[in-house]
Amino acid sequence: MPDPSYPCNRHFVSAADGRAGLLPTTAGERFQLSSDKVAAAWTAKTRGVLLASPSNPTGTSIAVDELRRIHEVVSSRGGITLIDEIYLGLSHDDLYGQSALALDDQIISINSFSKYFNMTGWRLGWLVMPEKWVSVIERLAQNLFICPSTISQYAALACFEPDSLLQYEQRRAEFKTRRDYFIPALNALGLTVPVMPDGAFYAWADCTAACDKLKVNGSWDLAFELMRQAHVAVAPGRDFGHADTSHFIRFSTANSMAQLQEAVSRLKTLLA
Repeated sequence: MPDPSYPCNRHFVSAADGRAGLLPTTAGERFQLSSDKVAAAWTAKTRGVLLASPSNPTGTSIAVDELRRIHEVVSSRGGITLIDEIYLGLSHDDLYGQSALALDDQIISINSFSKYFNMTGWRLGWLVMPEKWVSVIERLAQNLFICPSTISQYAALACFEPDSLLQYEQRRAEFKTRRDYFIPALNALGLTVPVMPDGAFYAWADCTAACDKLKVNGSWDLAFELMRQAHVAVAPGRDFGHADTSHFIRFSTANSMAQLQEAVSRLKTLLA
């Protein structure tokens, strides 16, 4: 899986007695894997690739052509392509808002009602997978959670009503508006976002200049300093991997525009 990536994904692999191999990615790669990297890292013990599009923490998606090539590499080696599409409904760019299932129904897609449908507390999601894996997943479900509650399933069905979908689309547009305000504001403060996120509600910012200005040693210390001096909460890069993450922090735009403007004002007082 790519480095950086959502930390729980590698822990899920560990819980299944596997080991997650993190492959460093760069801004030039949109912080996503390439087929060449997957092929080079594949070993006799490799069983598959886990991607996320759009990604937490970067908000970037993987290009369709690159995803196709990765899946070809994985399939040719008898592996499984899994893709976390939990933020797919919050895509802002037509180039990336397509499910990987459009490429091949042998891909396993992971999705959730938490993000686009705004049901985080209900803990409800779904998998789309090849028929041959269904009985395996059913056995896991039986032992891990049995089934979602009846109430949550009826609530999920209500998400697909026309009035509900209208609200969700309005909310998606609002996330884009916040992104279009917040990213340039961060860039102006020296918290450079090297790749414009095309989905989700995150900003993966290079904090090198801010660390130098405040004389702190990397994103971990900077996160505490921003909390202490500006009362702005960020996630340090090391939460998401190891590759150059000491130079990055993650911001979330899952707040009101007024809160984001206040955060920018506080950061400006500290960094400008």
